[in-house]
Amino acid sequence: MKLAFSSLSCPSCTVDEIIQFALKYGFQGVELRTVQSTIDLWDLNDFSPEALPETRRRFQSAGLEVVVIGTSISFAKDEPGWRSRQLELLEKFCVIAQGLNCPYLRVFGGPIPPGSTYEAALERDIDGYRQAVKTAASYGVTLLFETHDDFSTSTSLLPLLEAVGNQAGVIWDILHPYRFGEPMETTCRNLLPYLRHVHVKDSSGYSKEGFDIVLPGQGTVPIREALSLLKDCGYEGYLCFEWEKHWHPEIQEAELALPEYVNYMRRYAKELLHEQA
Repeated sequence: MKLAFSSLSCPSCTVDEIIQFALKYGFQGVELRTVQSTIDLWDLNDFSPEALPETRRRFQSAGLEVVVIGTSISFAKDEPGWRSRQLELLEKFCVIAQGLNCPYLRVFGGPIPPGSTYEAALERDIDGYRQAVKTAASYGVTLLFETHDDFSTSTSLLPLLEAVGNQAGVIWDILHPYRFGEPMETTCRNLLPYLRHVHVKDSSGYSKEGFDIVLPGQGTVPIREALSLLKDCGYEGYLCFEWEKHWHPEIQEAELALPEYVNYMRRYAKELLHEQA
């Protein structure tokens, strides 16, 4: 069982502080989203082209993998110049991913813009991502669509995945399809051929309109059902704790949440071994 965490959990941390959190609490991987309170990583010295080899060395020396770099890229909006701006952002993130030997960039189908339709947003996404997957591949990077926004369920995301062929994968955020009413088993079965990464989070109040975030085991998201499904289907990728402190400053600090996640996952692993004995 490989554990990672998103740097959203400690949004003001430097690269070295993120590394220290991972080592202290027993993580094997890191998903980069916020560093030093910004999502524009290229603005930081650690992610400049000249500094990337040294930043990569620091992660590697700590025995850590940069598993995914999170972006906000989506082609769903119908605005002049939007497509070209997204492709420019993609290039910036690809340079960083390549420099860190990170295999994946997280992208979105996105929310349907006001006044638009799912079909229209899907058409714009398909057009943009057919180019984007080629650009990413030229850097040795694969795009992963997260189950999120109006593309949360497998049924809404599959047409986009199928349209870009086998050139993209999926991040299954276990909360979002479930809060849109899709059973865990359905999501796992439908997305399994594309599944490359998993986001784990819990919530005590969720619906299509929104959600809160609580520590693992303190909410009602059937995390263990999702973990059992992943085990049964042979998933061997990372289980990443997406503790969204950057977007939800009211939730607990990383110093409390990160070890709580590790302990929760270790308890699950022990129970699983006991059941198999």
